[in-house]
Amino acid sequence: MVRKEGSVLALGLGLCLAAPAAGQTGTAPALHLRSSAEELLEIAYPARYGGDPRVLEDDIEWVRDHDDELRDWWDRQGPLFLLRAADVAGLPWPYRDIEVYLVRTWPVVSIEYPLVLALDAVQGPAGSAEVPRDDDLRVLLLAHQLVHYLLDDPPVAPEGPIAAAYDHPFMTPGTFEGEALVNWVTYTALEDLWGRDRLERATGRELWRVYNPNHEFVIQGLALDRRLSRTSPLTRWLAENPRGSAIFQVADEYRRRAGVSGEAAGPAGDGLSGTPFGLDLGASYDGRIFVAYVDRGSAADRTGLLQGDVLRTIEGRAVGSDIVEAQRRLRESWEENREINLSVEREGREVYLTVRGR
Repeated sequence: MVRKEGSVLALGLGLCLAAPAAGQTGTAPALHLRSSAEELLEIAYPARYGGDPRVLEDDIEWVRDHDDELRDWWDRQGPLFLLRAADVAGLPWPYRDIEVYLVRTWPVVSIEYPLVLALDAVQGPAGSAEVPRDDDLRVLLLAHQLVHYLLDDPPVAPEGPIAAAYDHPFMTPGTFEGEALVNWVTYTALEDLWGRDRLERATGRELWRVYNPNHEFVIQGLALDRRLSRTSPLTRWLAENPRGSAIFQVADEYRRRAGVSGEAAGPAGDGLSGTPFGLDLGASYDGRIFVAYVDRGSAADRTGLLQGDVLRTIEGRAVGSDIVEAQRRLRESWEENREINLSVEREGREVYLTVRGR
């Protein structure tokens, strides 16, 4: 989990992803909801926020006027959700503190590292899409991202039975199965707090289903036959279903039905890039290498890479005019570390990003 200095993940914004303390099992992290993320916003949208600071101030004020319900829910039930999620997962929280940046507009509806949640619109180069004004959907989006912090590879290597759980193929971040397990834990913890009817209304939203093609697999293939609980947590289910068990064939069938081909597609992608990180490159007539395509829901998409971004560096080294060489370097970085540190030129500015598996 290397984070390169100068990247969008290391802007001095105090992300507070501290390593776990010994004996932290059963302790929920402190969640900090922030209604301002000036540096992140100025990097993501230099044209929108770079020229007139009043636009940034107006959008931050808009967030403060529209985040009351999310904050109220978190104050009342958020810590209980975190404890319940850890119970049904059978895993300790690996972080003491988690920062959440609430913004009006973002290139995707939400990302995990840093954790950013768009409250008003998803704004990309091809246009914008409104985020539904549904407080339960916002809670669901936030809860899903938080469970990633619980189930994804922890910053400190685990030991014993917990290590075996993280080694299970279904726990591979960014895969159809990995996303399904995140939602299984999320649904279970929220159903305990909300009841089934309220959870079904929130997960029935079109935006949720578009980004979560694993929903049917969770409801019909996982939760139908097993109820996660403190006495029957996810870690036990993983131990009972090792590689080669029948659940792998079941997952393959649901993946085919959802139109997701595997890791290259990401949690909601189409796999057209042909890469496990969801990024395809193109070359312009003047020799520049640019982002030609980003698979929806892929690691590259979650990072905020945009079609048309011009590639400047990969792992700190300048990108030349050889597209085959650039593609090779991207693949090697991903295969070695499951992350790629790169920078792109966007609207006249150099933007540093880290594409990483979950």
